[in-house]
Amino acid sequence: MEETPAGTDGNRMSLCMFMGTTGYHSASWRLPGSNLRGGTDPAHFAAQARLAEEGGFDAVFLADSMALWSDVRERPAGVIDPSVLACAAIAATEHIGVVLTFSTSFNEPYNVARRLTSLDHLSGGRIGWNIVTSATQEAAQNFGLDTIPDHGERYRRGEEFVEVCLKLWDSWDDDAVIGDRAGWWADPARIRAIDHVGEFFSVRGPLDVPPSPQRVPLLVQAGSSPAGMALAAARADVVFTVQATIDAAAGFRAEIQDLARRSGRSTPVRLLPGLIPVVRDTDEEAEDYLAQLDSMLDLTDGLRQLERSLGWDPGSLALDDPFAPDLPVPESVAGNQTYYRVIKDMADERRHSVRDVVRRMSTSRGHRLVVGSPETVAEAMSDWVDRGAADGYIVMPAVLPDDLQVFVDEVVPLLRKSGHLPAGHDDRVLADRFRSTDLAR
Repeated sequence: MEETPAGTDGNRMSLCMFMGTTGYHSASWRLPGSNLRGGTDPAHFAAQARLAEEGGFDAVFLADSMALWSDVRERPAGVIDPSVLACAAIAATEHIGVVLTFSTSFNEPYNVARRLTSLDHLSGGRIGWNIVTSATQEAAQNFGLDTIPDHGERYRRGEEFVEVCLKLWDSWDDDAVIGDRAGWWADPARIRAIDHVGEFFSVRGPLDVPPSPQRVPLLVQAGSSPAGMALAAARADVVFTVQATIDAAAGFRAEIQDLARRSGRSTPVRLLPGLIPVVRDTDEEAEDYLAQLDSMLDLTDGLRQLERSLGWDPGSLALDDPFAPDLPVPESVAGNQTYYRVIKDMADERRHSVRDVVRRMSTSRGHRLVVGSPETVAEAMSDWVDRGAADGYIVMPAVLPDDLQVFVDEVVPLLRKSGHLPAGHDDRVLADRFRSTDLAR
């Protein structure tokens, strides 16, 4: 089997696939044949993982929420715990990685470190952790809090949480297990307590699971606030980010890399913006297909979601009003700053209607939307990588599984032909596919 050369040099493109129920587009569930109960069907996710592996993706990505995360009138909501879905994806595949989300706000480091190590053993070194701090009032109230902690506190806790996990993963030496049938199974002197005492956690250790193939899983971070960027620069291998233009993506990537250098790191942080590819045989057919999807949106539900995102009362906005409120700077917002920034940018432009904002958030949540023929989409994807604005993408199909199938069948061969994707599978452990000693691409 052909393998990818070591490293991520040149213009090789890393691809992760965002697994979901019926697709990223808010109206995807309205299409005939959509799996309306896909969120509780492990086979639905396993099939996506197999298809993504066929398409040469490095990993699949499992989001999570600690509360019912959307208006149930607007789209399907409620998904099986990502640990369980990860098991389904691992069992269905041989090569592809699985990145799953755990919140640092509503978990404990020992449980998360233990679970990730266990899954890494199960997968043979194919596990990644998407580190999130959770930003909704509903999640806080599910865990006994009256309100969500402020942004700074959540990120201080998140940083300490990751620090504890790293200590736990290092609590066994590589040669701790001796396996001498006539003597010791393991040397207790090579397994140690971590005795961590900090602002948020007191953890004795050691971890009760021997080191897994990766020891430390691939670390992914998805925040774009200053605190999120600082955490990513210090700890993450990959940043999943919302970037709609090449200039913004290139600037963000350069800033993250600079922060990584200044933190003393010798390895880069790979930038993977979210990408929604809408692909049909021609550009015109792709535009028509997206227009068909958009025509099925219930903009009234989307309007209520926008009001909730801003913390405003229902009825505060009307679809045909101009959208130009003087919104606070993101750093003063307690909730999800990444998506708030998208909304604020549109408000600051003062050229959009409320309808425009609702449609964009329902279609892409601010992520980059590329619509066109396979050639158009492949060229658009390659352009950002070639020009240093991205190291790859989190691909978020508008409709599942149909749009993923089209992408694998029509776009992936073009990316392989251009040299952006390898022809075979990369069988190194997942983290080694992203970590490199070269910060300068």
